[in-house]
Amino acid sequence: GAPAAAGAAGDRKLAVRASRNIRKEAITDAAGGISDSIVRQVISSGRPVIVSDALADTQFGRSDSVIAMKLSSVMCAPLLSQGQIIGALYVGNDKIKHLFDRAQLDLLSIFASQASLILQNAMLLNALRADKAKLVAELHDKKFGEIIGACPSMLEVFRKLQKVAATDISVLITGETGTGKELIARELHRRSPREGGPFVTINCGAIPENLIESELFGHVKGAFTGAIASRPGKFQVADKGTLFLDEIGELPLNLQVKLLRALQERVVFRVGDSKPEKVDIRIVAATNRNLEDEIRAGNFREDLYYRLNVVNLWLPPLRERGDDVLIIAKVLLSKYADELGSPVRGFSPAALAAIKKYSWPGNIRQLENRIKKALVLCDQALLAVEDLDLGPGAETAIMPLEKAKEEFQRRYVLEALERNNGNRTQTARDLGVDPRTIFRYLEKEQNPMPSGAGGVARDPTEA
Repeated sequence: GAPAAAGAAGDRKLAVRASRNIRKEAITDAAGGISDSIVRQVISSGRPVIVSDALADTQFGRSDSVIAMKLSSVMCAPLLSQGQIIGALYVGNDKIKHLFDRAQLDLLSIFASQASLILQNAMLLNALRADKAKLVAELHDKKFGEIIGACPSMLEVFRKLQKVAATDISVLITGETGTGKELIARELHRRSPREGGPFVTINCGAIPENLIESELFGHVKGAFTGAIASRPGKFQVADKGTLFLDEIGELPLNLQVKLLRALQERVVFRVGDSKPEKVDIRIVAATNRNLEDEIRAGNFREDLYYRLNVVNLWLPPLRERGDDVLIIAKVLLSKYADELGSPVRGFSPAALAAIKKYSWPGNIRQLENRIKKALVLCDQALLAVEDLDLGPGAETAIMPLEKAKEEFQRRYVLEALERNNGNRTQTARDLGVDPRTIFRYLEKEQNPMPSGAGGVARDPTEA
């Protein structure tokens, strides 16, 4: 007998991947003992075949391979993977006629089904290993420390970050919620001379107003009800390191004054104490708000804004980062699949297309949460569109080309204006346009920047 597994697809040449004789020994020339015509018939039809007397068979009896091998009994069943033929199981004997019956063919078909599942998983595992190796290679050129990104706007962030990291200049990180502002702040600290010092974070929007001063500057025993012992604030804890002020736009006005004084004088006062404490820290702040709008509304101090915004790092939303979203999704899946013990090892092609098409209003944080949820609930090897809740109702319509061009030009002009501290004349000069063009863009804004002194849209030195 000659049981064998043959692999083939379409018109490709048949190849014997494994073969054994009745003594379970490998067959030296397995291909020479198999009827090509029978195997091709099974692969072409997708149905199992039983031949009781091959030489006398009306369909296969004149086949060169059957005649050459003087075949007698043959059974062959297809190997199917997700509806595709990936090969066949072949059992033959060149001595005994009518060796196999219908019950044995059914048994071979059942065995072929089980073998197909094993082969499918093995092929999937090999493909995923290849994908992982490819991902590692891609990350080599698309990773800046722990930050993933290769789109032009992120490369600009990396360029500026690299330059300012070695200094003590204050940095303001802006962008929508979930764009990775804390990750950028940590990378600034990691690349700075203060790397050996502490990196301390405080979310200015997550602490009640009556406690935020104590959290920032500390307090002495008895300073208020419940202050049973003296306690340092984030400023003291961050000494010789970096203090990250997240959601700085949420800080109450009365504390903005005290924060400004601390930044200017490099000293802080604990609540309930008049003794100054020197601090040596670098300040990195972040916000998802438009602080210029907050200044105009009277919610944020202009002098504090200029103190914090020496260098601005604007993080683009995920929807504007092109293929970055796919790399980030693959990295997150690989990370959390291992942590959660999930059998998932990748995304289906349709899921990848949906990930790229979706607008991700919650940015990386939303993508991360969707992937975590899917990994917990899915028991398949590949995440599908439905696992990520990215069905038809979640798809975002593509913006018309003209509207997309207008939106890009608007953001480009406003970013240039911000870089020039609101100086319209200098902005027009940098962009090579008439100053009236800048005015037209500002008029289209819902809250156009004021032309009088005192607004952040105009440089006080501009004539």
